[in-house]
Amino acid sequence: MPSTFWALAIAGALQAPPGPPAAPPPQAAGAQVWPDDRPITRVLQNLGRDLKAVPSIETAWIMGAGTGATLAFHPYDDDLDAWAEESRSSASQFGRALGEAWMQLGLSVSAYGIGKLNKDAVLTHVGSDLIRAQILNGVFTVPIKYIFNRERPEGGDHSFPSGHASAMFTSAAVLQEHGGWKFGVPSYALATFVAWARVRDRSHWLSDAIFGAAIGSMAGRTVVRGHKARRWTVTPAKTPGGAAIFFVKR
Repeated sequence: MPSTFWALAIAGALQAPPGPPAAPPPQAAGAQVWPDDRPITRVLQNLGRDLKAVPSIETAWIMGAGTGATLAFHPYDDDLDAWAEESRSSASQFGRALGEAWMQLGLSVSAYGIGKLNKDAVLTHVGSDLIRAQILNGVFTVPIKYIFNRERPEGGDHSFPSGHASAMFTSAAVLQEHGGWKFGVPSYALATFVAWARVRDRSHWLSDAIFGAAIGSMAGRTVVRGHKARRWTVTPAKTPGGAAIFFVKR
C-alpha cells in the first residue's frame, strides 16, 4: 500500500581527507513487511492476540466517544423512526445486503484468497486483517445484541447494536489504515450509508447504528494496530569525508 516517505539528513564534516565514494546507505531498518497471519487455520491464536490488544488508550477514546454519541442521540430515536416510516428508500435493500456480516466476511476471505493465488503479499495481508477484524467485531457485537435484546422499530429482537454498521465500519477502519484516506474516505462514506440505510429501513434505531459504528471502528483499529510498522527508523550512513544520520518516517 502506498506510504509517505520523507527524510531529513544532518551531516557534519569531519577533518579527514576525502575518501572514495561511499557505498549506498543500507536499507532502513523496520521496513514494512506483509506477514500472512493464516487467519483461516489460526483463528483461535489470532483471536487471542487480538483480544489482548483491545485494551488501549485508542480503544478507550473510540468507545468513549461512541458511547457518548449513543446516549446523546438516543432521545431522538423515536422522532427519527417516525420520519423513516414515511421516507422509505429503495437504496435500503442495497445497504441491507452489503452490510451483512457474511457478505463482509466473504469479501474479506475473497481478498485473502486472491492474494494467496497471485502471490501478492500486500493483498494477502490486508485480506488477513479484514478476516481477523470481522471475527473480533463479531465477538463483541453478537453477545451485546443478546444481552440488551432491544426490540427493533418494526418488531423483532436484537436491535442493539447494528451488526451491519459494525461490520462495515470494521472493514473501513482496516482499509483506511492500509490504504490511507484515499481508501478511507470512500470506505467510511459507504459504511455511513449502510448504517443510515438500516435506520431508514426501520431495522434499527439511530443509537443502534452509532454504537455499532464504534464497535466496528474499535475492532478494525485493534487488529491493524497490533502489527503496524514503526513510525520512525534511524539509520546511520557514511558520506564522503563525513557522516550523516537519516531520519525516515513511514
